[in-house]
Formats: sequence, C-alpha cells, structure tokens
Amino acid sequence: MFPYSEMLNGPTYVTLVKDFWVKAEVYDVDAAKEEELKAVIKDPSLRGKTRKEMGLESFRQMEIRSSVMGIPITITEEVIAIKLAGLLQLVDTSGTPTGIILSWIATKE
Repeated sequence: MFPYSEMLNGPTYVTLVKDFWVKAEVYDVDAAKEEELKAVIKDPSLRGKTRKEMGLESFRQMEIRSSVMGIPITITEEVIAIKLAGLLQLVDTSGTPTGIILSWIATKE
C-alpha cells in the first residue's frame, strides 16, 4: 500500500499548506472581545450577557483558525504540545528509534 505521507509530498501538500496559511487568523483575547462587541452592536439586548448566552463559543485559549477545502481547522498550543509529545515518543530514552520509526523505515526500503 502506498504510504499516505508519500501522497502528501509534492504539489498537493504545498497547495494545502498555502491554502491553510493564506486564510489563517489568530484568535486571541482581543479577537474574542471584538467578536462580543460586534454581537452587541448587532443586537444591543446582548449587552452584559455571557458568550454562551450570546450564542458564541467560549474563549479558552489563543488559536490559529483557518480552513482547508472548506474544512475548519483550529491549532492551539495544546495541539502543538500533543504532536510534539508524540514525536518525542518515537525515540526511547537510549536514543534508539522505537517500533513506529522502525516500521516506517521498513516500508521505505
């Protein structure tokens, strides 16, 4: 079977990454406050209400928001930490590649 990562190399991968970053927006505390303000301007009866009561998603942490091919994608510090932790698990404490890397190398030969 053709490895999935091989399919992403080449023009498809470049296009997906470019599409993501061209549309990317940082959603932070200021953006959340601006979103609340726009909701209140649109409907003044929302003044003093919580984000949930306004029909807005709760703000938990800073995010990078974008979409690729119409699919919304959100990247948070937590997502990055989980991915980095997964990469760190690829090598054991002695520096020897674990089974995940070894199985990947075996498919490349």
